[in-house]
Amino acid sequence: MKKIVFILLVFIQLLYSCNNLSDKISNENKAIAKLDWLLGTWENIQDESEFYEIWRKENDSVFYGESFLLVSKDTVFFETILLEQIREDLFLTPTNKGQNDGNPVTFKLISNENNVFVFENKEHDFPQRIIYTNPTLDSLFAYIEGNENGKYRKTDFRFKRN
Repeated sequence: MKKIVFILLVFIQLLYSCNNLSDKISNENKAIAKLDWLLGTWENIQDESEFYEIWRKENDSVFYGESFLLVSKDTVFFETILLEQIREDLFLTPTNKGQNDGNPVTFKLISNENNVFVFENKEHDFPQRIIYTNPTLDSLFAYIEGNENGKYRKTDFRFKRN
C-alpha cells in the first residue's frame, strides 16, 4: 500500500511539474512578453513640465499604464492605457476624459519589426497610429501619427527610465 501511495504522489508531482513548465513556456511565447521592457516608470522632465508614463503588469496577458503631464505641479493631461493580448493579437486601448467623449479607443498591433511596435486604428480621427520603441536600454520613444483634417501630423514622446 505504501508503494502505491508513493507512486501516486510521484505521478501527481510529475504531472504538476509538467503543467507548470507548460504554463511557463506558453507565457514566454506570448506576444505581450516582447513588451516587458515597457514595465516601470518613465519620465521626461523639462524646466516647466514633467511627463510620466508608468506601466505595470496585471497578469500574463494584460499591462496597465498611466500617462500624465504636470505643468507647474498641475495635471494638464492624464490617460490610462490598457495593453492586452487576446489570443494571438495585441491591443492598446488608451482612455482620456478630454478626448473621444471619455470613451476608450482601441488600436491593434499591426507590426513588430526591429523592436518597433505599431498599433493602428484607421477609423479613429487622430491619431490613427501609436508607435512604441525602446531604442536603448533606458529609453522609451513613442509617437502618435496620422491624418487630421486632411493633413499629416506626428507628435513625439521621449522618456528615460526613472
